[in-house]
Amino acid sequence: MNSHIIERYEQTAVNCLTGSYSVLAAVAGRAVEEQAVFERGDGYLFQAGLDESGYPEYIFPVEEAGALGMTRSAFTVHKEPVDFDAPGAQLEALLRRHRAVIVWVNTAHLNYADVYRENAPYLHAVVVDRIADDHSHVEVHDSLVVDLKPFSCRAAVTLDDLVRSAGDRIRSEAHDAMGFFYAVSDDLAASPGGSGGAGAGLSGALTRQAERFFAEERFRKAIRDYQELCEECFAGSPERATRGARRLFHHASVLYAVPSLKLMSSSLHAAGASEGSLALHEEAVRHWEAMGVLALRYEATSSASVLNRITQRFDRLDEVTVRLWESVAADTGA
Repeated sequence: MNSHIIERYEQTAVNCLTGSYSVLAAVAGRAVEEQAVFERGDGYLFQAGLDESGYPEYIFPVEEAGALGMTRSAFTVHKEPVDFDAPGAQLEALLRRHRAVIVWVNTAHLNYADVYRENAPYLHAVVVDRIADDHSHVEVHDSLVVDLKPFSCRAAVTLDDLVRSAGDRIRSEAHDAMGFFYAVSDDLAASPGGSGGAGAGLSGALTRQAERFFAEERFRKAIRDYQELCEECFAGSPERATRGARRLFHHASVLYAVPSLKLMSSSLHAAGASEGSLALHEEAVRHWEAMGVLALRYEATSSASVLNRITQRFDRLDEVTVRLWESVAADTGA
């Protein structure tokens, strides 16, 4: 049997890991929407670094946010090293105990989707929730396949493909969590009558994120740090500059900034944010969308004038992001 898609869905997660944690919560019997993982896990805070290919990235601290979001939702996150000598038996035991697990994989070995076979490999998280009796293959839930039109799916994956994808190590400055299976258990099921893990509630979650933005340099300086990394990339070889521009487009418009801000819009509305905060949020979205367009223009032209406009856009983004978090802090009493 070859790896292949079983079912394909239009609805996708914002992020592969937070989406996968939401899947695990549902399997455990208590829904936790991905938005709640972002809210409780401080997922609207971004940092800059280098991705798995050594290119600039602007990303929230994915593993930290996912684990915090689940812990603050009253789940315990379990982590077990992959037994590469006997992965089938290990997976069977884990699924018997937890019903589903997350594993980080190298997309180079995910053969069920054309986008994985035809593009540069990257780090990705999927949920494994079934293994064949003969251990020949598993079934996975892939919450975000970033194709021209993103989708999610259930897929059959040979155990050999899964093991290769989990063992072919790939890392970035924000991700270094390969080689483990991750599972969750519901603390409320063991202690009925709990609060549901919401903590101080949505306003409290946004207050905490506003406080962390100003207290932690990695968040406060993220846009400036990202700008510096991008400018270094653009000053490199023509090939590196061109690919760096495409990566800027992906991080701005497709993968992280705009999708996360759109999720944050729902959180701000649900928390009763002020008109001022909502207007600043919309301005930030517009600037990131414009940045994506400029990145594509720079990829196509290598124009100095376009590069200057990218610099100006970074200035505006830094300013509006600071003002947004100031406004959120004022809304929520921080």
